[in-house]
Amino acid sequence: MSARGQNKVQLEVSKHMNAMSLTSSEAASYIESMCSELAGLADRGGLGFLAYLLEVAREEALLHCDGGGEPLVLHGELPPG
Repeated sequence: MSARGQNKVQLEVSKHMNAMSLTSSEAASYIESMCSELAGLADRGGLGFLAYLLEVAREEALLHCDGGGEPLVLHGELPPG
């Protein structure tokens, strides 16, 4: 990663990672966002299984976010009843 990219990541982390002030929902939202970006990066880099694992982590984080945003789609789940 370039120095500029590292600075951008450090800025994002410092902006969002004051752990004492994050609610669990805010932490889950941040984790969901990061997993989404990382899954795309992994997919573009030809790391399919890693992209899959990050997508699973993203979906788990979504379960812990307060409502709003796009509807949750659970992959691999049986339809209700």
